[in-house]
Amino acid sequence: MRGLLLALQLLTRIPVRISGEIRPGEMPASASLFPLVGLLVGGLMAVIYYLSSLILPPPLPAWLAIAAVLFLTGGLHLDGLMDTADGVFSGHSREMALMIMKDSRVGSMGVMACVMVLGIKAAAISSLSGTYPVLLLTPVVARTSMVLAMRYPYARQGEGTGSPFAGQVTVGQITLAIMVALVPAVLLLGIEGAVLAAGAWLMGAVVSWWLAKRLGGMTGDTYGFINEITEISFLLLAVAAL
Repeated sequence: MRGLLLALQLLTRIPVRISGEIRPGEMPASASLFPLVGLLVGGLMAVIYYLSSLILPPPLPAWLAIAAVLFLTGGLHLDGLMDTADGVFSGHSREMALMIMKDSRVGSMGVMACVMVLGIKAAAISSLSGTYPVLLLTPVVARTSMVLAMRYPYARQGEGTGSPFAGQVTVGQITLAIMVALVPAVLLLGIEGAVLAAGAWLMGAVVSWWLAKRLGGMTGDTYGFINEITEISFLLLAVAAL
């Protein structure tokens, strides 16, 4: 239960109170429960989409579902997407890219990445057949992809948002996260759900490998970037396959 509370505290704006000091190893252990937080986020998406679709035409329900997630998460992953895009597409060295990513200001690459990702999400959700299972599963699969990327070391010197996780999560914890994600995927979409999840994770793995090569490891921002890319990958695969 404590691990789930830690995951909720990190990934959402839900006011979670955790008693006592966080012990070494608790943060990386909580990563195995990231898919459960994703299920909560997906549930909110599905509810908002359903309620708004009763009175509003497409694509407005899709945009409102996306907006609800941004409110619940504080735009955490989208912020990571923009910061990472500014850094890795800057054309500068690894050191300069990491400095750019640390800057709170958003550049042109970040804005373009944000617009493209939000637009693709809204268009894909509006095009879905079997919308609700996919809405439930998209955040689950994406947050699992972040856990898969935690096998890479931390890219910066010192501590940061991603440092308790990068290179600290064990193979067992990664495996548990995958299993936690696959259960709802199979229950909701059968074997197709597992195949779609695997396809999105493969895309996330390729992006993770490229980011680790470009930056020398992971940061908190790169996890957000991986989350967003995996989400649109899962949505596009679902549109194509279902």
